[in-house]
Amino acid sequence: MAIICRKHKVLFIMTPRTACTAIGELLCTYYGGEFLPAHDILDSRGMIFVQKKHSTLSELIEHKLISSEELKSLLKIAAVRNPFDSLVSLYLKQRLKYRPLLADPTSWVHRSVRYARYMRYAERHSFNQWLLRVSYRKFVKRLLGIRASLFSEYTRGMDIILRYERIEEDLKETFRRAEIPWRADLPRVNRTDERKEQNYRSSYSALTQAAVRFIYAYDLKTYDYQF
Repeated sequence: MAIICRKHKVLFIMTPRTACTAIGELLCTYYGGEFLPAHDILDSRGMIFVQKKHSTLSELIEHKLISSEELKSLLKIAAVRNPFDSLVSLYLKQRLKYRPLLADPTSWVHRSVRYARYMRYAERHSFNQWLLRVSYRKFVKRLLGIRASLFSEYTRGMDIILRYERIEEDLKETFRRAEIPWRADLPRVNRTDERKEQNYRSSYSALTQAAVRFIYAYDLKTYDYQF
């Protein structure tokens, strides 16, 4: 999903694992934010076609969820995170945080291609085994010269790109420049185990560190991240 605050002319694209839930709650509570789209858009098989939570700007345009004229008037914001850190967070979510959703056949994890399969793999395997398993398609594409990215779909067309590592400071500065009043601190919601996330470097073997450097070279260079 994106969140649109029409009164303040802000469109926030929710990049996964970048404190987007907290920002979304802030925007909806204090700035009149609305989900865009309001619900997941499903295909003919019942699989998620456009996510309510993590839709991209191109998807909003393609499915006519926002007009070109309105888009021109909006301050468009998204966020990024160190890819090494983001992947550890994804593993912990799949292995621990989202685990109860596997027992619910109506859950979104069963309507996303390969997601439930990767969650079951995460339950039974180490981070390094899981990373190699879920990344092999992107590894092959990189060998073929096709760019891989965790963020480019979400940041394309954005006016402002926030960094997860200083997310509240960046958002405050963005609001200050846009002359939008800051009304409350970011809520602490939907967080993975912070103690484990802070030590993400220890999760990597030499092989998986090299794999991430190769697969996500574009993200590391474009958003200026290192291991």
